[in-house]
Amino acid sequence: MAEATAPQVFTRRASGLVRVMSPYSAFVYNILTMGIIFPWTFIWAPTALQGSNLILGIIFAFLFELPIALAYVWLATALPRSGGDYVFQSRVFGGGFGFTVVFAFFVVWILQWVALSGWLLAVLGIAPTFIGLGVTTGTQVFTDIGSWAASTSGIIIISIANALVSLVLLVSGFRNYVRFQYVMWYAILVAFGIVLLLFFTTTPSAAAAKLDAFVGSVDGVQGFFATARSAAEAAGVNFNPPFWLFGTLLVAPIAWTSLQWATYSSEQGGEIKNAHVFRQQVFIMVGALAVTASLLILLALAMQKGIGQEGILIASSGYWLGVPEATIGGNFMFPNLMAMAFTSSPIIVLLIGLGFILNSFQIVCNCYIGTTRIMVAMGLDGLLPDWFAKVHPRWKTPVNAHVAYFIGAIPVILGFNLVPEWTRWTLGVTFANGAVMTLSALAAALLPYRAAKLYEASPGAVYKVGNVPLVTIVGIAGFVFGALMVGAFLFRPELGLAYTADSLPYLIVLGTALLGIIVYAVMRQYRASQGLKVEYAFAEIPPE
Repeated sequence: MAEATAPQVFTRRASGLVRVMSPYSAFVYNILTMGIIFPWTFIWAPTALQGSNLILGIIFAFLFELPIALAYVWLATALPRSGGDYVFQSRVFGGGFGFTVVFAFFVVWILQWVALSGWLLAVLGIAPTFIGLGVTTGTQVFTDIGSWAASTSGIIIISIANALVSLVLLVSGFRNYVRFQYVMWYAILVAFGIVLLLFFTTTPSAAAAKLDAFVGSVDGVQGFFATARSAAEAAGVNFNPPFWLFGTLLVAPIAWTSLQWATYSSEQGGEIKNAHVFRQQVFIMVGALAVTASLLILLALAMQKGIGQEGILIASSGYWLGVPEATIGGNFMFPNLMAMAFTSSPIIVLLIGLGFILNSFQIVCNCYIGTTRIMVAMGLDGLLPDWFAKVHPRWKTPVNAHVAYFIGAIPVILGFNLVPEWTRWTLGVTFANGAVMTLSALAAALLPYRAAKLYEASPGAVYKVGNVPLVTIVGIAGFVFGALMVGAFLFRPELGLAYTADSLPYLIVLGTALLGIIVYAVMRQYRASQGLKVEYAFAEIPPE
């Protein structure tokens, strides 16, 4: 029976998802997913890689990500379906490989990003906003709320509420998210613009004085800036390091933790209008990458103008070196918190805070959107139970997958905030996520050879260099650059897994891969017992 059953055994040829996202909205989605509010480049790299140049590092990250984004353009136009990386890899490499990689390194590991988005909302959004309001209005209760938001209990409550509100919004209809995304987008642009303006219109000496006054109101500390500088120097910060070219290259993987998400809209390709149009995908992915890199460079320039290299190193020492004197109210010196110290207007503080709060909220939304669409595609292929693939007939959203992901996120949120070793155990998140994008770039390179009919029917098939498909060239380049970025996290102590003295983080990454293999083997055997061969699905274009 299994031998005789053709691919039509997968009878739901329509996924139930609908195309409600415009190319412009998908472009915005990718920018917000890359997170122009993410502070890692500015508070991690300066002291981890002393002597590096942040601006050059961001440019290198852009250049390394560019061929990956271009490779995804070919993939997304050849297979404009929801499920993104899983669909690409399963149709090029085969279902066992595609399922294992994307299930293990995206579906499982992005649960860590759900927890991290709650941390961002609490520590990068709510805490600085209320601390800033407390200082500018002289209201102690606001300062107390800000301090509570940065506490362990505050972060847990905010994180769970963040995930729950996102769940409700997304299951009510993807169209509702698309509408609300415009509110988030313009509020974030306003907030980011104000932060840039505040840094560009101050000087390092004035910034130091304003930070002294601000921290004095928050913590009662006198001479904050000088004290923090002395503590940072004692912790090993060199305030006049020579230029370090290799360190500058190592800034790129840190910036890449943001820029690598330039292609994330591909996960909901079946819900984007004109997703099969080549120039639209160039705009959505490459355009979003260029804009985000430009905004990060602008912020680096603004910080150098406003607080100088000395201020940047002090802020970074609080995060990377754990210098307590270089924190404000228990919070790291994030760019938005410092910008709030430069103003006496509660309205300006509120506008900055609102933008950073909304971008933090968008992060949990994109965690749900991408992974649930992957689960739907896996369910339609028979590799997850049918329950995960069901799309609500009225709301046109995968409600079951959303609920399952919310439930799965709860223990991760608790572990992230309550287990001291959790951060060390989960250092593999950047490696795992980056590995998916890197392997998809390789899938793009092999698309003309491993899935020739799909490639030949795609709009990108006309682009060649001689007789070589251009997608193969950019795909190989993307795979090499992505492998370098991922490898840096494995072997450089300033970046990730190699920072630890034991192998446990490596083993956890391998454990998630093993979990993917087990789930695939179990589901393949289960479908075979029903008389179905899941291999048939991988020879087909996924359901619309």
